[in-house]
Amino acid sequence: MLPELFTYVTTPCPRYIRRMGYLYEAIGLKCRYKRNPASWQNHLEKTRQFVLSAAGKSQGRGKVVILGSGLLLDVPLETLSSMFREVVLIDIVCLPEVHRRIKGYDNVRFLRQDVTNTAETLYQNVLHGRHELPYVVPVLPEIDTDTGLVISLNILSQLTVVLRKYAIKKLTGITKDRVDSWCRQIMESHYAFLMSLPYNVCLIADHRYTKRDRDGRIIAQGTTLYGISMPEPDDSWIWNIAPIGEESRFHSKELDVGAWYIR
Repeated sequence: MLPELFTYVTTPCPRYIRRMGYLYEAIGLKCRYKRNPASWQNHLEKTRQFVLSAAGKSQGRGKVVILGSGLLLDVPLETLSSMFREVVLIDIVCLPEVHRRIKGYDNVRFLRQDVTNTAETLYQNVLHGRHELPYVVPVLPEIDTDTGLVISLNILSQLTVVLRKYAIKKLTGITKDRVDSWCRQIMESHYAFLMSLPYNVCLIADHRYTKRDRDGRIIAQGTTLYGISMPEPDDSWIWNIAPIGEESRFHSKELDVGAWYIR
């Protein structure tokens, strides 16, 4: 607990990121990986392989932009650094170990940004007593004519996790159904934004969960994307994100992950 607390206290980030729970979630993800490295390994390797495959197909070698760089566990950073003139990592939180690793590359930089473009507005709405959900307008000025490849990296289903919790807790008078509809809109907007880009794009995202009991029997299944319709992926695999004992003593949780070459 003490290392995590130290990280929480010393990681620099804007107030709204800390208050809304983004920093807490990032530290929690790091802890979850440390508890389950073996069960995550196949997912991380598959992700890195698909990213490198997409990079190999990219027609431009100027800039690669990674949306959802996270802990860099699924980012083949060294190879991408050698393939592109510049690597831009975008996420809403940058933990100290990520910052230290980035410093080892002359052509890699981190940009703190909320790719949904809604979090700070939601925070300000709550702060000033406005019980409103923000309009969803993805804005990423870092993606420009120098961009060779854009990667949406295991974030589509995660875009709304903190937003949903915060909105349901803080915005009285707005129903959960209305919040869920807004969350779906955020995911749809992200996907539509990727589809609209005139550059090479790849998307990696989980889209379905399965829970199994101790005997491996399926006890629950469902979408992680609010039922958004997705085409058949170019590759797919299972992410054993939560073995028995991680989320529950009685069941495990796995995710169906898809990977798409959008162009």
